[in-house]
Amino acid sequence: MESVNYIILKNYLSIAVGVIKESLGNYDIIVGGSWDSLPEIIETSFYFIIAKLRRKKFILWTEDWNWKIKSKKRKLVKIFARIIIKNSDVILVPGTKHKECAIYMGSQPGKVFLMPNASNFSQDHNLSENVLPENKYPPNSYFPSSIEDKKIILFVGRLVKQKGVHYLLTAFSRLKKEMDDITLVIIGKGNYEKELIKCVRNLKIEKDVYFLGHIDNTSLKKYYSDSNLCIIPSITDEMVDAWAFVVNEAMYYENPVIASDAVGSAFDMIENGKNGFIVPEKDPDALYNSMKIVLSDEQKRKKMGRYSKKIVETGFSFKNMVQGFNRAINYVNKK
Repeated sequence: MESVNYIILKNYLSIAVGVIKESLGNYDIIVGGSWDSLPEIIETSFYFIIAKLRRKKFILWTEDWNWKIKSKKRKLVKIFARIIIKNSDVILVPGTKHKECAIYMGSQPGKVFLMPNASNFSQDHNLSENVLPENKYPPNSYFPSSIEDKKIILFVGRLVKQKGVHYLLTAFSRLKKEMDDITLVIIGKGNYEKELIKCVRNLKIEKDVYFLGHIDNTSLKKYYSDSNLCIIPSITDEMVDAWAFVVNEAMYYENPVIASDAVGSAFDMIENGKNGFIVPEKDPDALYNSMKIVLSDEQKRKKMGRYSKKIVETGFSFKNMVQGFNRAINYVNKK
């Protein structure tokens, strides 16, 4: 980041007061906006009002893609969001579902620009052999020695109900009865972990499911690299999964990916049957069927993995992000 001119501003009471103050400066364009919490609504209101009063351009950068969720909270926020969306000069979104949502909320189609999300994992090709804490596992192993020579199904994410891991466990337990050479590795922490461990016990798959807790990003790269399949089984729980960078990361390390239709990135990054599958949320049968297809044919699995990496490198790099952002800036400059 040495070539980038930037400053980091302070928050107070979870509100970006420093950014609000800075927005009063001599800027031509203000980029921002969110409403996932009350502090974020306050911030967005200030940015938007300041831009309009000073006759500056306002670019809304949003990852929302499903406003059809029925909850009292979302209904109230929807009124606010619709006002901001309709009156923004440009909407920046990461994917096609997000674009459809912005148009549904009242934006003119020509004002919505795609800026695909990229993960910084794609910038580092170095997989060091000495990145794990000492003695975490046996020498030269990133997974427990008991799962050597097994096909590894990987989940990475917060262990919360919205991530849908309990549906993955149900699907895995069924597949395990047919394929003895598979194991499930779960990386992450969260308040739903105890429930998931209880689920594992009830399904009697304790010997085949490993909870590894939090893994730092440097080490995580090796887990992606050595896995055979990555699953993102998120569900709708007031909110959908806005993007899920795990999809980018797993695909970069040549993993086929199976994601539910509650994952925003799935619709742009997964081509059914080519590098993975998009399955209905809360559907363990669909997860089971998709996992079985991928893991039953090793040559096909490898081909899907290579296609995953091709998709990331050609369409979801920082170069792609910059191009999308530049298109938006050029649009508002011409107005």
